[in-house]
This record gives sequence, structure tokens and C-alpha cells, in this order.
Amino acid sequence: MKNSKVYITQAQLEAMFLNYKKEAFTGVTFANVIYKGDVSGSRTINKVKALQKVTEVQITLGSSYEAKVQRLEVKQGAESSDFEANKMSGKSYTNGYENPVVHSDKRPDFKMLVMIVEHKTKRKSTYFHNGEVITIDQATELDLLTPSFFAEKTTAGRGLVSEENDFDFNTLGFDKIMQITLNKTDYMIIR
Repeated sequence: MKNSKVYITQAQLEAMFLNYKKEAFTGVTFANVIYKGDVSGSRTINKVKALQKVTEVQITLGSSYEAKVQRLEVKQGAESSDFEANKMSGKSYTNGYENPVVHSDKRPDFKMLVMIVEHKTKRKSTYFHNGEVITIDQATELDLLTPSFFAEKTTAGRGLVSEENDFDFNTLGFDKIMQITLNKTDYMIIR
């Protein structure tokens, strides 16, 4: 059975997640998201990132980062866990921790979706340079990537989580979301 399609604005999408507990989504929710944005490890040329990407990935919404690290630490053999998450830098939860929306402390009107992406989940990314599709190998040859793009990253929980259980705790600006699929409904964002 095909997913139903619903066309909504960015403001409607934000409202849907600001009312997260009040609508059909409760507890942890799995979703698929397609988003576009700059590649953080690419060089900046004339105040613009050299590479952009469109990524499709499965995400988890409504999950506590701290509780997830604690569960994984115990699963990996620790007797207990006293891990405490640091506060997000420059961001605050908009409607409390159970809500998957944060806002910028400097610009409260700029809202972001809080999500967890498991490393074992396949991400499908297409990279662009000057509007044209480019591979990472081509970007490397053109010296468009900084050393940070290739740097080893510490696993979640400041290194407490094993590589096999590793995940990313990300925020994604609602302005970058092109489509999100929840409960067999594709929400297509119109701009």
C-alpha cells in the first residue's frame, strides 16, 4: 500500500511537532526524512559552503539522548550508568524535553527538529557543488573538503557508546526539511 501524500507549509510542519504529544504521535516515533543543507566539513568560498547535500535517512523522534546513552552503557556491560547529557549549546527545548522541537537561543523563531540517527541506518546522500552533482572523491580532488570532514569522531555519550551501537543526536532546521514520512503519510513541504 502506498503512503498517502499531504502537502503542508513549513509553519504547519512546525505546529505539528510543537503539538507532538497532543496529536497522533506519542512516545518514540520513527520517521523518514529528506532534507537539504550545507556539508559542514566543506570549505567556505565567498562566505558560502562549497558543498551542499540532499539526504534521506530514517530517524527517531521523542527519544531522550541521556536515557539512550544510559541504556546502551548498561547493555554494553556496565552495572549502572550515571551519564548526564550536557546542555545543547545555543539551543533550548521549546515545549519541554518530551517535545522534539528546539529553538535557537539567539533567534527563538528559528526552530529545529531534534532527532536521533542510528549509525547502522543507511543514509542516502547526493552531494552538489555549484548546483551540479559531485562525488566525495571529486570533491576531494577539487580540495573542497576540510580535514574535519575526514576526522575520527567520538562515539555518543562522550565516547561511552560502542561503535556498533553508535548514533548521532542531531538538530535539523525545519527550513531544511523537504519531506518527512510519519505513520504512512508523506508530508511534502511546500515553499
